[in-house]
Amino acid sequence: MKHSILATLLFACLLCSVTQGQPAPSDPGAKAAPEIQLTGTLEQRMSIGGETTGWALRTGEKKRVEVLLPPEAFAWIQDGMAVSVSGAYGTKHFLERGDVPVFIVKKISQVVK
Repeated sequence: MKHSILATLLFACLLCSVTQGQPAPSDPGAKAAPEIQLTGTLEQRMSIGGETTGWALRTGEKKRVEVLLPPEAFAWIQDGMAVSVSGAYGTKHFLERGDVPVFIVKKISQVVK
């Protein structure tokens, strides 16, 4: 009995962790958001419980937006790197923080200062 309850809880936690980190599927009937280009500095973010995308783009003195980066970018990006990104604004739902505005990056390139 104890093993089946433990297995059920473990499976539920695993299921939640797999679906929580994925962006919501796009609605095929929805209009595509216009592609926007931003330039700024990448900042690595951490939080207790993982309620963050892990990265933010600082575009001004007090302007920051959390970014969802393409998987191939993780091979070369670094904290403090100046980059140019193109993509669209969207939202990501977190369990405790709720809906958070994010910038969904389609293309990213390093900017030489």
